Amino acid sequence: MSLFLKRYKSVFFLLAASILFGISNSVTAWFCFVPVLFLVHSVRPKTVWLWGALYGCFSYLFYVTWLFTYSASALFGVCFVYAVYCALLFLALKWAEQFCGKAAPFVQFAVLVLYEYLKTVGFLGFSYGINGYTQYKNIYFIQTADFSGVFGVTALLDFSSVVLYQMSSFFYDNRKNRFCLKSFFPVLTQFAILFAGVIFSYVYGFYKVSAVDKAQSGFRRMAVAAIQHNTDPWKGGIDFYRKDVDSLILLSEQALADHPETELVVWPETSVVPSVMKHYYASEETERKELVTELLEFIDGQNAAFLVGNFNVQDGNDYNSAFLFRPGENVLPPAPELYSKVHLVPFSEYFPYEKTFPHIYRFLLDGDSHLWTPGTERSVFTLNGLSFASPICFEDSFGADCRIFVRNGARAFINMSNDAWAKSSRAQKQHLQNAVFRSVENHIPTVRSTASGITCIIDSCGRITAECGEFCTGYAFGTIPVIDRPLQQKKK
Repeated sequence: MSLFLKRYKSVFFLLAASILFGISNSVTAWFCFVPVLFLVHSVRPKTVWLWGALYGCFSYLFYVTWLFTYSASALFGVCFVYAVYCALLFLALKWAEQFCGKAAPFVQFAVLVLYEYLKTVGFLGFSYGINGYTQYKNIYFIQTADFSGVFGVTALLDFSSVVLYQMSSFFYDNRKNRFCLKSFFPVLTQFAILFAGVIFSYVYGFYKVSAVDKAQSGFRRMAVAAIQHNTDPWKGGIDFYRKDVDSLILLSEQALADHPETELVVWPETSVVPSVMKHYYASEETERKELVTELLEFIDGQNAAFLVGNFNVQDGNDYNSAFLFRPGENVLPPAPELYSKVHLVPFSEYFPYEKTFPHIYRFLLDGDSHLWTPGTERSVFTLNGLSFASPICFEDSFGADCRIFVRNGARAFINMSNDAWAKSSRAQKQHLQNAVFRSVENHIPTVRSTASGITCIIDSCGRITAECGEFCTGYAFGTIPVIDRPLQQKKK
C-alpha cells in the first residue's frame, strides 16, 4: 500500500481534492484544500500547472454535474474555464511554497482566498462553489458575513485547510524523529489563530442574532405567499403556457383562501411566458392575448399585490422581468412597476461579444440559449411601507449586486428563480445557500418563489422559517418584518 501511494500519490491527491470539492458540505469545507496543498507539494514546478488544470476540470465536473441536463457544452465550458483558473492557482501556490519561506502558509492562504473571490467577478463570474456557502445552516458561525461578506467566512475555512496541511506535513516529515515543541511552535501558532477566529465568529454570531431579533421585533409584519408550480421549462407552446398559468392561479387562490391576510403573492421567474405588455396591447386577437387578459383579470380581482416573472418584450428587446401588480391600480390596463434582470447568466442568457466572436454567438443562438437584453437599473419596489428588491434567479448569488439594491433602499429581497431545468435537488440547494448569505450580509429577509424548489422564506439572520417541498406544487407562507430603517438606526 505504501509503495502504491508513493508511486501514485499525485493521482490520489488529485482525486481526493476533486471529490472533496465535488461533495462540498459543512464538514468537508474545513479541509477540502488539504489534498490540494499536498498535490502542489508533490509535483514538479514544470508540471504543477497541468495538475492544476486537471483539478479545475475534475472538481467542477463533480460539483456541477447537473449542468449536463441543460447542455453538455455548458458543462464542458465551465470545466475548461476552471481548468485555466486552477492552472494559475497551482502555479501561485507552488511559487509561495518555494520562495516565501516561513511566510509560505500565510501567502498560500491569501492565494486561496483571492482565487475564491476572483472567480466570482467579471463576465465569467460564477459564485457557486465558494467555500463559505457550505456553512449556510451554521447560523451563528456565518453572522460575520454582515461585515466581511461570504468571503470572510470562506477565509476562515480556507485557513483551516492551510493549518491542517501544515500539521499533517509536520507530523509526516517528523514521524521518525523525536517530537520537538520548538519546531512545532509555528504550526501551533497558526492553529491558535484559527481557533481564535472560530471562537470570535460564534461569539459575534450569538450577539448579532440576538441584536437583530430584538431590533426587528417591534416592526409590523407583512404576510407573503411564494408560489411553486413545479413546471417543466423544457416544454413550450400556448397549451403548456396556459397550463402553467392555470396552476399558478389555482395555487394562489388556495394560498389566499388559507391566508386571507396575505399582502403579496410571488410567482417564479418567467412563470408567465407570453409577454404581458406585448400581447395585451396587440391589435389582433390571439390565444396569447386571451391568456394574458384572463391572467390580468384574475389579479385585478384579488386583495393582494402580485409580483410576477414575465418574458417581457418591449421596444424590440427581450427582458427577463419582474412585474409588480397592484389590484385596482395598475393591472387593467397593465402598467406594472417593473424590474428587468441586470446580471444575466453568461452564455445561456447573455453574450456581449457578438462582433468579436460571431461564431460563438451564432452557436449560442442555434442552441438552447435565449439571449436577453440586460436591464439598466436596479429598481426597488415599495408596497404597504416595505421597500424590496427582486433579484432574479442567478442575481442573488452575487453579494455585491445585492448590496446595490440595499443601498438603493431595499429592506427585503423577493427573489424569483427557475432551477427546474437542472432537474437536480443538489443544484437547488446550491442556489439556496447563496440566498441565505444575502439575508445574513444585509440583515434583511428573503422570500424565494421558484419553479420547482427551493421555495422558502428566510429571516434576517439566515434562518429558513417556511419552506415548500422540492419538485412539487405548493406554496410557502410566512411573514417578514416591514423594515423602515437600517438596522444600525435605533428606533425612536
